[in-house]
Amino acid sequence: MKIGILGLPSSGKTTIFNSLTRGKADIGGFGASRSTNVGVAHVPDERVDILSKMFKSKKTIYAEVSYVDLPGSSSGDLFEGEAMGHLQQVDAILHVARAFEDESVPHLEGTVDYKRDIEKVAFDILFADIALIERRIERLTGSLKGLKAVDREEAVKNIEILKRLQGDLENGIPFRDRDLDPSELRAISDTFTLSSLPLLVALNIGEDDISNTAELEEELAMLLKGKSTGGAAICGILEAELVGMPTEEEAEMRAGLDAGEPGLSRMIKLSYKVLGLNSFLTVGEDETRAWTIKIGALAQKAAGVIHSDIERGFIRAETVAYDHFIECGSMAEARNRGQFRQEGRGYVVQDGDILNFLFSV
Repeated sequence: MKIGILGLPSSGKTTIFNSLTRGKADIGGFGASRSTNVGVAHVPDERVDILSKMFKSKKTIYAEVSYVDLPGSSSGDLFEGEAMGHLQQVDAILHVARAFEDESVPHLEGTVDYKRDIEKVAFDILFADIALIERRIERLTGSLKGLKAVDREEAVKNIEILKRLQGDLENGIPFRDRDLDPSELRAISDTFTLSSLPLLVALNIGEDDISNTAELEEELAMLLKGKSTGGAAICGILEAELVGMPTEEEAEMRAGLDAGEPGLSRMIKLSYKVLGLNSFLTVGEDETRAWTIKIGALAQKAAGVIHSDIERGFIRAETVAYDHFIECGSMAEARNRGQFRQEGRGYVVQDGDILNFLFSV
């Protein structure tokens, strides 16, 4: 999973990036960094830790999330330069919206208003798609004279569909909120649309607002009612400081500040929820590992996450639910209790399934 981080100048997006990836990217000054930062975060998963100890695994490998901190712009134009190229490679957008007050870091608009900023970025995403669809319509219209009758008829239909989709965008309906029919999907099949990407919002709050996190997240939820959207309030500057500490010191500091669950854990949970993801597990002496899949993925497709050969030569999956395995204490006891099952390619993998794939190539 790869997530692109963007935000208006002085929103603290690189601070959030550092807190999520334990990175040390230069947070720059007003106007934001012009460089792109890339980092990887391990998905916290207690199940992996427990299983690794039980199987005495040589390696413990967590699922990973890649974060791309997109280059900033002093003008507030989020989609200029190389940003669009990076966004075409991500699975979701994480918009960092500023909610903290700091006189030494002026806001582009002169005042701090996260609701205004969220609406502005949502509009900019829609506007980028409107302009993109417009260019697509112009290209198709310009090519009509040179097309054969059958191709011209198809192009005219696509132009009509694109104009309808453009109208929906102008009315504030992003592609992520649309269930596109086959003809609409064909019309934009070769067109990258920003508003089709799931949208996460990290509300970057000040330390004084940590106690108001729940209230702020309720307000945030009222703004983010569409499909594939979600938000969380995080104190970026505090999180970036805490993740640089040893684990025990971090836990003590969080408890003392009543800072709650780490921002990384909260954002990853939100990301999994919004993107519709879960994890299955593989275990053994060599390694215990978590793998990320789409909710509803079938066993054969899940096998392909490990290796394409396993998917191609899939025979069956051996599986036991994590909770059942912990209750049983061993694979042998799970077999005795009937919790260890053989499943075919049509089995829907559940979150926390411990899987072993049998295959032949």
